[in-house]
Amino acid sequence: MLGLHPLDWTILGLYFLAIVLIAVWARRRISDTSDFFQGNRSFGKVLTAFLNFGNMTDASQVAGVSREIYRQGLSGIWFSNLVLFHTPFQWFIAAWQRRARYIGPGDMFLHRYESRFLAGLYAVILVVAASYGNTFGFLLTGKTIQAMMVVPEEEWNAEERASVEGFGRLRELRAIEYDELDAVQQQEFTTLVDRENRSELRAFVSYLDLTTFYIIYAIVIALYTLLGGLFAIAIVDVIQGILIIFLSLILIPLGLSAIGGIAGMQSKVPEAMTELFGSTDASEYTWYYVAAFALLNLVVNAPKSFTLGGSPKDDRTARIGFVTGALGKRFMMLGWAFTGLLAVGLYAGAVSDPTNIWGIMTRDLLGVGAIGLMIAAIFSANMDGAATGSLDASAAFTKNILLTLQPGLSESRQVLVSRFVILAILLGTVLFSIYTFDDIVAVFKYALSIGAIVGPAFWMAYFWRRVNTKAVATQMLLSMTITLALPNIVPAVDSLATAPTLTVTEESGSAAASPPGSARAVYFERISESDDGMRRGEGLFRANVWILGSVGLDVESWSAAERGTAAFLFDVIFPFLILIVVSLMTRPNSESVLRDFYARINTPAVADPEEDARLVQMKIDNPELVEQNKMFPHTSIEFWKPTRFDIIGFLVCVGFVLGIIGLYLVLGSIARG
Repeated sequence: MLGLHPLDWTILGLYFLAIVLIAVWARRRISDTSDFFQGNRSFGKVLTAFLNFGNMTDASQVAGVSREIYRQGLSGIWFSNLVLFHTPFQWFIAAWQRRARYIGPGDMFLHRYESRFLAGLYAVILVVAASYGNTFGFLLTGKTIQAMMVVPEEEWNAEERASVEGFGRLRELRAIEYDELDAVQQQEFTTLVDRENRSELRAFVSYLDLTTFYIIYAIVIALYTLLGGLFAIAIVDVIQGILIIFLSLILIPLGLSAIGGIAGMQSKVPEAMTELFGSTDASEYTWYYVAAFALLNLVVNAPKSFTLGGSPKDDRTARIGFVTGALGKRFMMLGWAFTGLLAVGLYAGAVSDPTNIWGIMTRDLLGVGAIGLMIAAIFSANMDGAATGSLDASAAFTKNILLTLQPGLSESRQVLVSRFVILAILLGTVLFSIYTFDDIVAVFKYALSIGAIVGPAFWMAYFWRRVNTKAVATQMLLSMTITLALPNIVPAVDSLATAPTLTVTEESGSAAASPPGSARAVYFERISESDDGMRRGEGLFRANVWILGSVGLDVESWSAAERGTAAFLFDVIFPFLILIVVSLMTRPNSESVLRDFYARINTPAVADPEEDARLVQMKIDNPELVEQNKMFPHTSIEFWKPTRFDIIGFLVCVGFVLGIIGLYLVLGSIARG
């Protein structure tokens, strides 16, 4: 039955019924925007931990990590584990988000930066980023489930058979050194690579049409998010937390059994693929690339999630709950890494699209019923991320655009409009998924670059009293030009997309000894070449790399990891540089607003709303209390003096990070033997 057993379909049906019932139940608890967006700021430590675990952990990451480990070896874990290094900072980020006491994500720009324009601009960016960012989960979920719903060979048509047989032939040719192929074989190889680049070759045929899947998937996400808001998301996160543990661990014993135990894995996994950091020019995850990638990720993950971050009932709950959820994810990733190494040994060279690898392992290793449970786990895990991102963006639109245009709009109307915005965001995700993107690594990296447009303004707001509205406006507009406008406009302009100075590839060895497609594009994601030799840049244009080349850096001679590292550092440094320079040249924001904001940040949140408001007002009325709490009183540097609780929590998190890195090294050692 479309590649699945009736029992698997039954499990999926029960799962979707449970989701609908949860959403209907949660809808009864929603009376205003605080309920819809933040669960009335009532979540305790356990629910906060599950909510953060669910928000940070989804099956798209499981499949994505498996994909990257299959391609790059153990170092591929850094594709989704960059946030490991952020865990100690989460201890403070959770407090800052709760202490800001905002509802809409754009309230920082409305309040701290005193700008309706910036708040509205941020809302637009967030809506676009949510639509685009959700694409990552949609792509991985669809391709993973595709690999579980396989059409048997006897049902293939002629086109499908030619596609699978072509992939098999390309695999045979790749097993031979390119310079050892004769002229006929090299021509055949070139033709097959061209077909592969056009996605015409595949290792299997699936019943699942991705376009149909994206539409159904968006409808399911919309259904429970529109009805239940954050309440529904939080309850689903509890289910997800249980299922993600199953998803992360179940394939390990089955994979070990199939590969012949630890000894079998050691004999089939190349030693180079057991290194935690890549060490060759061909490796994408070198230590310096990972360091720069992690730094960019930290900038992007600034304390700005006021919807999710504002849901805990008080300061301590936010910190303990968020860090506990984060550490839970870190440990689950050890299971993903183990599974990815098993995939290397079991399927080396046998998979046309590495994105399918988790689904292929599920199909081959799990039995009837368990496959349905795995699909339910993937749905549950991935829906959370899309739902949370959509909810956050709809809060920004409603609070920072709609209320600006219609200040007197009732709470019930605001909730209604927010629901329509969520629908629009998910529709945008469907369109992005269908018509634009297919490379999940490119999607992930570009989503981070978009996040770097706004992340610096949030970080600077917490730490530097001097940063102001004009600086943020200048920085955001310049960053949008470099990150959003140029990458999409340049490929669309024929004269630019075909310009010889832009369609260069990195310097490589002898072309005669190099297989087709081995050279990487420098300024575009990829380069196509027509029969007459005309090169065309395709995918996104890397404006940051082009700027680095324009100032005299020899980016064309760098490896892919070196260019990627430089691009990440540009995305990190450029915004902060603009913010600092422009702020020093212009006037700061009004003293009354600054006094109010830093009084909030220096006042731990408590569960009682009246008492919480009293404590904040006390520091607003007595600014010297804020100055006494600063490491550098009576300066524009706004670091608070760490308490014993601050220090112990931070050091415990550092210890966990070091311990997890040690476990990765142990895993690599086990795989090497």
